[in-house]
Amino acid sequence: MQNLAYNLLPQAPATEHFAGGRVKGSMVQAHIDWVRTHRDRGEVIAFFESIPPAMRSVAPSMWVPFQQMIELDRIAVSEFGKGDIAFMQELGAYSARQNLTGVFRLFQRADVHGFFRRSAQLHNRFHDFGSAAYEELSANEGQLIHRGYLSYSPLYCASAIGFYHECIRLHGGTNVAVWESTCQCRGDETCTFELLWS
Repeated sequence: MQNLAYNLLPQAPATEHFAGGRVKGSMVQAHIDWVRTHRDRGEVIAFFESIPPAMRSVAPSMWVPFQQMIELDRIAVSEFGKGDIAFMQELGAYSARQNLTGVFRLFQRADVHGFFRRSAQLHNRFHDFGSAAYEELSANEGQLIHRGYLSYSPLYCASAIGFYHECIRLHGGTNVAVWESTCQCRGDETCTFELLWS
């Protein structure tokens, strides 16, 4: 992926925390579908044998424990990303392409700012914890701020960066850059995603 930045702040080591919370199955299903689409039959079978049994048949409308999604993603990073967390950007981008051109295509808007304003308003349709707010900083710049997450993981943040990058591209943005300026995984109060495009 071009022009994609994954920049967690370097001051403190990243940590993850699990205190409940669920995400919609469409998020998990997209990551599983990446494996089905990009790997051979043997790799797909091995992947399904290694993931938690509850993850083997996820429907888009299901609520899935956040921790189980992270367990699945950790296996994907190990098996297909050579242990590099940046691989999660590809899963996030694939999720955006699959969901915004498929079952959630009605969430698309005419412009990038419109999409992210709507995305923040619909946060609780995809997470049963935390909140999101969008701030338009200039014609081609914005911030998406996640607050109050009971559970968080660097894997999720990397996936979100890929997802937001691809959402901007799908809404006509070019020369896209996405990074985190603050992160709960580093001890900050929020995960703040900086969005820049032309």
